[in-house]
Amino acid sequence: MPEVYNFTARATAASGAFADRNFSITVNNSIIQRLLAVGQSGAARSLGAGRPWVLIPGIKGDSADYGDRWLVWDQTDGVMRASPDLINWSSFVPTLPSGYTTLGFLRWRGAAWWCVGWDGAALAVLKSTDSGQSWAVQGATIPASAAALSFERSEAGASIIATGTEWHFRASDGAAWTVARTTAQGYKFQIAHLNGVWFGPASTAPGSKMARSTDGSTWFDQSNASVLTPGYYRGAAYANGVVLAYAYFDPFAGYTTDAGQSFQAITTSYPASPEGYQAERPIVAQGGRFVLLGPSGSTYLLNAVTGPSSTQALPAPLGVPACLAVRN
Repeated sequence: MPEVYNFTARATAASGAFADRNFSITVNNSIIQRLLAVGQSGAARSLGAGRPWVLIPGIKGDSADYGDRWLVWDQTDGVMRASPDLINWSSFVPTLPSGYTTLGFLRWRGAAWWCVGWDGAALAVLKSTDSGQSWAVQGATIPASAAALSFERSEAGASIIATGTEWHFRASDGAAWTVARTTAQGYKFQIAHLNGVWFGPASTAPGSKMARSTDGSTWFDQSNASVLTPGYYRGAAYANGVVLAYAYFDPFAGYTTDAGQSFQAITTSYPASPEGYQAERPIVAQGGRFVLLGPSGSTYLLNAVTGPSSTQALPAPLGVPACLAVRN
């Protein structure tokens, strides 16, 4: 909120005479950085959807989210970067469970931090209650020969971990993992839990559909024909009663207003098709608008699914972010 700072300036003459003058400055402390784009090539911040991206010097990483603060995990350096405002930063090496060196898909849920970890042989849900300083395995693990390609957790405590061939689901940390879906994936992608419904890409086949689930265990593909031709979906975000699904290699995207039962095409195509990226979260919603990855060095802004999108440049050297994150 705006705050008023009062101070007094004094001018003194050689004779010792002086004069005082009072001043006041109103500082608007309600200015909040709302958006983060981060990758190994750099990071950028924005005051909100449609506002310019500003380079964050010295920051890079692979996964990010906002909770009790901003957290960015840098897999290459093995360092967690933290900030209260995307302007002032600190970094530390987190304490991880024995054998775990790979983290991904940071999430803030239920006043705690969550992510998926890999120790070279198994995947696990990890939890931190001290702002990312230390992490512990929660529940059973999943044998795996590679790091996870997706992870999502609901506010109620259900989790999904996706490998290159299977989606594993459990309703709570004490429950056993079950295979909820079998589908081949080659890139990182986003499974999203939005307004009580799970959303994810049905497959990576050209012109494929979106899939949905109300319980995380049983999944259904959208009932109508796909609006995509060469592309396939990679993530989703919610704003103003609409879930917008983001696709690679396609000038169009699909949206739903009936909880994923059917998807319609956005009215106007993108200026150019997004390419295939290793991105954990390629789309976010902020202020009722959608921000999504565009061609390298840019993001797209979509004010409404019935209107055109606009292109926003990312500051060099940030090319393709590994993750978008939002503070709503």
